Amino acid sequence: MLRNLVRWKTCQFALNSPVIFRAGAVRSLSNPFKQNVNETADLEEPANPIKKKLNPFAQATVQELPNNTISETKEERDKRLKVLQLEVDIAHQEGRRVPAVEFFQDHHWTHVLTLPSKSARSKYYAFLWQIEMKKESNQRKKEQRAEETERRVAEIRKEREENNHIIYGLAHTSMFLRIYDTTINHWQNNRLTRAMQFAPKLVLDCSYDDHMNNRESSYAAKQLMLCFAENRANDEPFDLHYCNTNFNGSCMQGLKRYIPTMLNPEFPMNVHSQCFTELFPKEQLVYLTPHCREDLVTYNPDDIYIVGAMVDTVNNEPLSLAKAKRLGLRMARLPLDRHLQWGAGSGKSLTLNQMISIMLDLKKTGDWNKALQHVPRRKVADYGTHPNDRQALNKRANKLNVRIDHLLKYEGDRRETTVFGKPEKLRQHKEGLDFKLESWATGKRKTNRSS
Repeated sequence: MLRNLVRWKTCQFALNSPVIFRAGAVRSLSNPFKQNVNETADLEEPANPIKKKLNPFAQATVQELPNNTISETKEERDKRLKVLQLEVDIAHQEGRRVPAVEFFQDHHWTHVLTLPSKSARSKYYAFLWQIEMKKESNQRKKEQRAEETERRVAEIRKEREENNHIIYGLAHTSMFLRIYDTTINHWQNNRLTRAMQFAPKLVLDCSYDDHMNNRESSYAAKQLMLCFAENRANDEPFDLHYCNTNFNGSCMQGLKRYIPTMLNPEFPMNVHSQCFTELFPKEQLVYLTPHCREDLVTYNPDDIYIVGAMVDTVNNEPLSLAKAKRLGLRMARLPLDRHLQWGAGSGKSLTLNQMISIMLDLKKTGDWNKALQHVPRRKVADYGTHPNDRQALNKRANKLNVRIDHLLKYEGDRRETTVFGKPEKLRQHKEGLDFKLESWATGKRKTNRSS
């Protein structure tokens, strides 16, 4: 096949070439890669000719192959369509995976006429058969639900006719009103509107878009949505303010997908593009950052606390601490180490919605033990309720000659305790296990068991 293709290409090149071949050129057609010496001698060439490698497959102009499609008339097309319809009808009657002829529409037959082979038509018939079976299944389920509804309604009507007493319910005499979801939404939005007038303020700093990747920005958007939802569901919500927002950033775009009505003027959500130092007095602002050294001991309702809206799964730099120092604001951190015993291998990072829940409970109760219940239990090592964990740690410490009892139950200052305390009993070598060079590798060692 390759030899025939080479001959055809060479002949085509010869016909298109302006050079008139001589008698010896006929023999060269059988092998286009072999140079004919007589031909090159007859042709007039310069003294130092430039040798060019001739590719017989290359052509100056690309010639299109002849179109093998057969143009058919309308009568031939209708005749072929009837044959295909008969093929479908016979295959459907034989029980194959072919839909009925009534299922086919005009665009189905148009596509069938363009298929080149019978196997391609069979695959397309199987695809249409699956669609037909799915439609029939949905129709049967719909009819079954309609029958069950009629039967249930008939039973209810029969029961009402036989009952002579008053039926209390939403469809009959009732002392209650139906509460719709829109009513709950209006009530919660009204509570947020009241909180804007009288409740303490809380700020979410949304200026960390440049320090987060796309995944962290999507996580931050979801946590900001949960912050708004948990604050709105609380009985005493904060007056929440989203400051330093970039509406073209990925975080705000994701938040807008979660809350499409966030920028509507009637929606109770405070979104500002300005900085919080321009909206509130600087002496009332307190930036909550985990990188500072001062703990937040008590909640002050006159202060305005700021939470950085950043998810730092990769970047753990003290960005909030640097921003608070640059703006000259007071800083504080949650007293997590005072009230919680963190487990091994668990990070101390909290999500934004957990921070909002902690601040809501702290504002309401003033008790840190109550507020810090929103910290996930997987991050906390609770030795009081799980004595087996403490026994396992003590057993491991005894093997390493390290005492940790005084670390688990300390009463005074923790800095006075030492990790490597004096163990109760050190491991001792057993008698008769000393290494003796004279008796090594000489056979079984004999031990003196006489007392």
